[in-house]
Amino acid sequence: MLTYKALDLTSISNIEKPSPFEMTLPYHDYQFSRRLYKLNHDWGIPTEKEIIFIDSYLKEKPSKVLDIACGGGRHALGLAQMDHLVTGIDIGGYPIKMAIRLARMKSLIAEFIRGDIKVLNFDSIFDLAFFICGQMAHFSPEENKIIFQKAAKALKSNGILIIHLNKFGEDDCVNHNRWYQELKPLYWKNPSLVHREQYFFENDRVKLIRDFAIDSVTQENALYGISEKEYTCEEVMELAEINGLQLIEKYGCYDKSSLSSESRNRIFVFRKGQ
Repeated sequence: MLTYKALDLTSISNIEKPSPFEMTLPYHDYQFSRRLYKLNHDWGIPTEKEIIFIDSYLKEKPSKVLDIACGGGRHALGLAQMDHLVTGIDIGGYPIKMAIRLARMKSLIAEFIRGDIKVLNFDSIFDLAFFICGQMAHFSPEENKIIFQKAAKALKSNGILIIHLNKFGEDDCVNHNRWYQELKPLYWKNPSLVHREQYFFENDRVKLIRDFAIDSVTQENALYGISEKEYTCEEVMELAEINGLQLIEKYGCYDKSSLSSESRNRIFVFRKGQ
């Protein structure tokens, strides 16, 4: 049974309510990115349908592809196996290290860069770029203006940009708080005892999760937070249009089924104008 030294946990309730996108997770921290990578790997996230979908918009082999927020490179490596020339970008040091290692092990030609897409510059290099798995939702509208601008600039004329977002469920649109014990460590070296608060900002359609995490061994503690926005179709298309990207298709799933108001997935395919 875990025991904790005396902590003034009542101080949690005295912390002011956060604002949307006020906090973020320490993705840039190597050890945090390592723990997050291992958790994602354990989830066994499916990849094949997404890769087949992306490949369907690549008419020539090899095509040059940009994977935005590539993580450990599961999509980039899959596309490289299809003989495409892929560049993956992620801010996490450990995932990028693993992607490079896997590419070498499989003798694949793929480039992986540790960096922030908001400050990197490519000019008319890529046939296709993709920003999927709901990653866009973790950036504010102001940040996404920059990301769309960078992605559009990176594409050749007639290049394709694929965006994938998720629709909120009922559990996303409520306020609540609870304590739980991590089964595997994320915030600290050892599993944490976590006090989680969820805030839903209805006007902005933003869910914010704030965690107070206590290391079960060292009892170090800190606050962590992350926001997720449910972007409307109109908001996504506006971001695209101001950067010269035209919507050509939208789907509710990677099997290319129609997008409806009930679709949990929202997949948009844009083409850059000449």
